[in-house]
Amino acid sequence: MITADAPGKLVVVGEYAVLAGAPGIAVAVDARACARLAPAGASGLVIPEAAARHPFRFVPDGPPRWEAPGPGAFGRPVEAVLDTLRSRGLLDPGRALPPLEVVLTSAAFQDTDAQGVRQKLGLGSSAAVTVALLGALLRLAGRSSLPAGDVLALACDAHRRLQGGAGSGIDVATALAGGVTGVEYPEPGGWPAVVPLRWPEGLHCLAIWTGQSASTPDMLARLRAFQAASPVAAAGRLEGLGAASTAALAAWRTGDPAAVLAAIAAFATALRALDDAAGIGIYGGGHAELAALAAGHGAGYKPSGAGGGDYGLALSDRADVLAALRAAAEAAGYRCLERRLAVPGLRVEGSLAVA
Repeated sequence: MITADAPGKLVVVGEYAVLAGAPGIAVAVDARACARLAPAGASGLVIPEAAARHPFRFVPDGPPRWEAPGPGAFGRPVEAVLDTLRSRGLLDPGRALPPLEVVLTSAAFQDTDAQGVRQKLGLGSSAAVTVALLGALLRLAGRSSLPAGDVLALACDAHRRLQGGAGSGIDVATALAGGVTGVEYPEPGGWPAVVPLRWPEGLHCLAIWTGQSASTPDMLARLRAFQAASPVAAAGRLEGLGAASTAALAAWRTGDPAAVLAAIAAFATALRALDDAAGIGIYGGGHAELAALAAGHGAGYKPSGAGGGDYGLALSDRADVLAALRAAAEAAGYRCLERRLAVPGLRVEGSLAVA
């Protein structure tokens, strides 16, 4: 049996700017997606959260052939990762894989609200699932020793296939590398290059759940509409956002928490300016209220990710400031993240012989 797991992420800085090739920073969160491969009499995809098993057959030179009814969106990671590996010649295109049970678990990326409804937390579950499954299949194919840059390219390719061609790769890079991950883009529109970073000593962070799940595709659609309607204005806002993100990465590398806080505050200002101009809704879903609450306690604040809900990050160089903010946020009905940050990236264990 082969097991693999990969963490989620919180974006610290770089939202929307990374889509235009600017750098960004994310931190790995201890919510892990798991993939398990085990020999079986017949192939099947198991989704424990849905209490479902979906039989399929591996076929040469093609996606898995699902038995009706198929798994829908649950099956897309399997299709995307297999397509990527076969297109790169890392799985033999001339023959099918042996029967396998593929178990994918991402329950840690969801929570239950007061009415018992499951909500996604916006911690990058699709990237983590993609990376975990890729790691397991590379181990199965005897390709675990590939260079890290090659694995990142494969994971980004698979994730873009999963998302219809979209994605900056910052969540994929963080799921692979773990810790605090910076990304830069050597080529416009290309895969990111990982910049290993450390969390600055004396910089304190509090992740606060807005209570609402956000739809990243909807937010990106509004950005594209703004770019189509006002290309010059959109380019100017994104250029300013990119400059702020570049400055934030430079400040982070100094390790000076005061410089980091100033740079991230400038990025947050540029992000709000983009939102005001484009009407994306980045500061909707509770973020405007949390930003005001944080400011009232002397802390910086910004949405983490596309905004419109999910998590936001409060930052300060004083632990007592964030302790007071946590108490105030919880008193107002918000929940704060209790998971560890800067955790390890992809982990793969076990083996499975392929006849």
